[in-house]
Amino acid sequence: MSDPAGAGRLAEIEAALLAAHAARDGPALVGLYREAALLVLPAESDRAAFYLTQAFIFALEAGDARAEELRARLHALGREDGPAP
Repeated sequence: MSDPAGAGRLAEIEAALLAAHAARDGPALVGLYREAALLVLPAESDRAAFYLTQAFIFALEAGDARAEELRARLHALGREDGPAP
């Protein structure tokens, strides 16, 4: 990531992700992984797809309404094989 402010925010998100994993806070994990994905797009689509996949999995596990939006983003990146949302 070439943007120093973005890199700093990503480091903050990654620290918050560790805390959210330790607390088993599914909704926080969804939001943090989603934010990380949006921060690295469009420059790092593979990295963004990883973050979106994690957000999607945690959204499904939590019954979070953001799951459909995350699935649509994965589909747009060519990472979801199902029918278009």
